[in-house]
Amino acid sequence: RDSRTANHAAGTALRSRGAGKVPRRGAGDRETRVVSDETMPGQTQLMDALKHASNMLGELRTSMLSPKSYYELYMQVCDELRHLELALLDDIQRGSAVKDLYELVQYAGNIVPRLYLLITVGVVFIKAGQVSRKDILKDLVEMCRGVQHPLRGLFLRNYLLQCTRNLLPDAREEEAGVDKGKDGIVQDSVDFVLLNYSEMNKLWVRIQHQGHSREREKREKERQELRILVGTNLVRLSQLEMVDVRLYRRSVLSGLLEQIVSCRDPIAQEYLMECIIQVFPDEFHLQSLGEFLQTCGELHQKVNVKNIVIALIDRLAAYASRTDSPGIPNDIQLFDVFSEQISVIIHSRTDMPPEDIVSLQAALINLALKCYPDRVDYVDKVLRYTAEIFAKFAEGGDAAAGVSKELLRLLKIPIDSYLNVLTVLELGHFAPLLEYLSYAARKEISLYLVNNALDNNTTVPTQEEVDRFLQLVDTLITDQKDQDDAELNIDPEDFAEEQVLMGRLIFLMQAVSPDQQYLVSPRDRKS
Repeated sequence: RDSRTANHAAGTALRSRGAGKVPRRGAGDRETRVVSDETMPGQTQLMDALKHASNMLGELRTSMLSPKSYYELYMQVCDELRHLELALLDDIQRGSAVKDLYELVQYAGNIVPRLYLLITVGVVFIKAGQVSRKDILKDLVEMCRGVQHPLRGLFLRNYLLQCTRNLLPDAREEEAGVDKGKDGIVQDSVDFVLLNYSEMNKLWVRIQHQGHSREREKREKERQELRILVGTNLVRLSQLEMVDVRLYRRSVLSGLLEQIVSCRDPIAQEYLMECIIQVFPDEFHLQSLGEFLQTCGELHQKVNVKNIVIALIDRLAAYASRTDSPGIPNDIQLFDVFSEQISVIIHSRTDMPPEDIVSLQAALINLALKCYPDRVDYVDKVLRYTAEIFAKFAEGGDAAAGVSKELLRLLKIPIDSYLNVLTVLELGHFAPLLEYLSYAARKEISLYLVNNALDNNTTVPTQEEVDRFLQLVDTLITDQKDQDDAELNIDPEDFAEEQVLMGRLIFLMQAVSPDQQYLVSPRDRKS
């Protein structure tokens, strides 16, 4: 009874010091000054320290600061709270009752100071090793729901995440032993971080609904500044060493994707999907491709899915081409999975710009070339699908004008990769795609092919190969129907340079026998 009476009296003192501190107008100077005034004196007693801390934390209740200014104030407060944490740990080591402290700080009059103090003392509580780490973590993450103001709630939960980063249970159930009920296992850490992530994302999304509609752009900019706070949860999950592929697919990824889809916010969805790609290991992505790509098809129509898919393709392609990489497992048909899911995404997003579609196909070709360099048929399959798309988009070829640059880039990829025009000739759907390019773009590809053959000294030994190669570079040989007057009046120097290239190309038409040489000879060819 005496202990409860003392705690009640101490709590009354905490309330009296913190309850009346309502932030006045200002740009952060007053709040910062109060924090400086209320820092922990070196020789103060425990109660005085808690009173000063409660008063200082009251400044975080302000709604007058921009996210940047609030962050600066928050960082200053966190520095002081670390001093409090060390003082409390020292006090506990001298025999102070931890449970009394945990109960005491809950008497703080305002919820923001109360929860910051509760987290600080809770961390000390865990480090003392006298109570259940699992229960304290669950208690703290649940109680943080008491702050629903978006900005204050985000920073409060970030403080919780930062304070507990080295305290999260990271042991498998079979390794936890008899203390697993007290200390917890890695699944408890996953549940803790996922709940914190879910609540932080909701707070982050709600920022867009504050204020007047004319300030929408300003709020979106502020949201971009705050996104790293939400992303830190994913970083923390990726740092849990005992999270294996099975747990990742069953709990981590499913929990992340569920919140991403349900929030229906384009900014949050795009950022968080990119975060997943960046922070988790390549092996995890390989084993969960289906779930991730299916979610891409469920995202808001305003989300730039192209960037997300290309980022994943580029990362896995880089993984496959690393010298220290074991490569793509044989049981994972990486190209087929991406090809199928990209097709589903394109058909589900009828308003996807043609240039985005071509960019996706270009990324798919890069994947095929890096992961399956010997599978020319994979590259040709992408070219065939791209040609089918263009056939639907452009009956007369006009629709291809806006995507000519992307299509040009796509067609150059196999030329650069193979470094052998004979391999390019094996791509049966390469030539049909040229029809969707303008005359200038076709001419650029022709010059690109000729220079590639000359640079790599690639001989063209058969009549069939010569025919197909000359068909690809036809713009350098004959006038084209879609040439305008300006293009017909070519600069004499440019024309002479092109003819020199074609003259050099003739010397690459070398057959293995005199009879074959006669057949490939340009002088006997029909033009």
